[in-house]
Order: sequence, then C-alpha cells, then structure tokens
Amino acid sequence: MSSTFTTPARTLAEVHQRYLTMVTDAYLFYLASIHRRPVYRHQYGDISLDQPALHGFIDSYLEEKGWSIQRRCEWYAKIVDIEAISKRGNSDFIDWGTVPALKPRGIKWLNACFSRLGEMVQAQGGWKAAVFQFDNREKADEI
Repeated sequence: MSSTFTTPARTLAEVHQRYLTMVTDAYLFYLASIHRRPVYRHQYGDISLDQPALHGFIDSYLEEKGWSIQRRCEWYAKIVDIEAISKRGNSDFIDWGTVPALKPRGIKWLNACFSRLGEMVQAQGGWKAAVFQFDNREKADEI
C-alpha cells in the first residue's frame, strides 16, 4: 500500500490538500512539543486544536480573504519546511519518516492568527458569548 504523500498528486486540489495537511500537522506537532498537547496558549485562556478544526480555520480564513486555491497552495508550500522533511535523518537505526515542520515565518503567522482569534473572542465576551451571538445571527438570517 502506498502513502498518500508518496504518490504524485494529479490535481491542484490534491496538492492543496497535501500542503494544508502538512501545515496543520506541523503546527500541531510544534504546539505539542512546547505544551505537551496541541493547544495555543492565549493570554485569556487556551485554544484547544485538532486537525479538522485547524484545516477549516486556516483554509477558510485565506479563502474569505479572496485567495485562490493556487495562491493558498503556494502559501502553504512557502511556510512548510520541505528541507527538514526531506533530510530524514531522525535515526540511524530505523527511519520510517519524519514529522512535517514549519519555517519560523509559518509559526509566527499561525501564532498571530490565533492571537487575533483570541482577541476577537474576548471582545465578544468569551467563547460562549461569541457562539451565542453567531447562532443568533444565523437564526436571523434564516428568517
């Protein structure tokens, strides 16, 4: 059985998903290496993350800014540290691969995104208040 990452991508959408997955995995590994679990430590409290949430947050944020799938793919490729992944020198005994890594620029960008998210949620009165306001807006849009 071949890995998804070792078979060539056929479409831009596949390449986009692969790079997005590398970015999210790399950021989750980075957070876990610092905090022993995948959380962004904000001054107002922890932001707990998982891969699907991170996928949606990153990609929808850039899509809402008007970035095309091509531009998002290029951005993800720019912030992933491909050289660190391709070195594959983690072990002299058995080396079954390495975890993806982000360049410092990618880490700074994602940290800034979550810092801003925390500020926006705090300005709404906290997470429960922000979710309540969002739900009420959706209900008003349905009417």
